[in-house]
Amino acid sequence: MNQPKFFVTPGYGEYMLNELHYSQAVKIGDRVETSGQGGWDDDLQIPESLA
Repeated sequence: MNQPKFFVTPGYGEYMLNELHYSQAVKIGDRVETSGQGGWDDDLQIPESLA
């Protein structure tokens, strides 16, 4: 059985992992599951093009 591998993006993703034990994605074998992803940047701002 494959072991899960957890992934986070630099910046906010690392903060969420360290503070809340939250991972943005998990990979098991050839399957990837993502959790709800916002359209924010590293400064937690949502670009005007997405607003």
